[in-house]
Amino acid sequence: MSFYFVRTPRVLHWLFNKVTWRIEHSKAIYLTFDDGPNPAVTLPLLELLKKHNARATFFLLGKNAEKYPELVQRILEENHSIGFHCNEHTNSRKLNRVELLKNFKLPNSIPSTLLYRPPYGKLRVWQYNYLKNKFPLIGWTLMPGDFDSNKKFEVQLNDLKLAKCGDIVVLHELPNTIALLEAYFEQTSTISFEKL
Repeated sequence: MSFYFVRTPRVLHWLFNKVTWRIEHSKAIYLTFDDGPNPAVTLPLLELLKKHNARATFFLLGKNAEKYPELVQRILEENHSIGFHCNEHTNSRKLNRVELLKNFKLPNSIPSTLLYRPPYGKLRVWQYNYLKNKFPLIGWTLMPGDFDSNKKFEVQLNDLKLAKCGDIVVLHELPNTIALLEAYFEQTSTISFEKL
């Protein structure tokens, strides 16, 4: 497993100031989910969010959105927002201009006016400069590591509990994320969760 920051360093906020890292002066936490939609996870995740009256933002992969357009529609119907996470989950730093534009072409199932988060949160400087003027770029403040199979559930939960008002939390559409989020919601009943 590669190294990652649980809390994004402030220097990145300064260096990439066209990326939204957090929502200042907010009284809510912003949960985001990458890599869907996936029926095995999206459907129970939507039910869990509904149960706790929480709104969230789903950063969808184009290939999955094309495969499951009904899930894209359901996410929107349930008053969540969506963003684009490229067509394939490829590190954008490894793509040349032609490959980036191909991977960035929006499928028909995703609305054209939306947020963008690059896979792994990585862009080359020219990609950042190109994309920052085309779409709202969304980063994150907190990454509890729900994707990290080497990280114990209790540690992931403790890291998730570090979320503060205004934070953008990045989670993933994975089966273990549902259990993590359920445990988190049980301990945070007074916090508001909003979509971006």
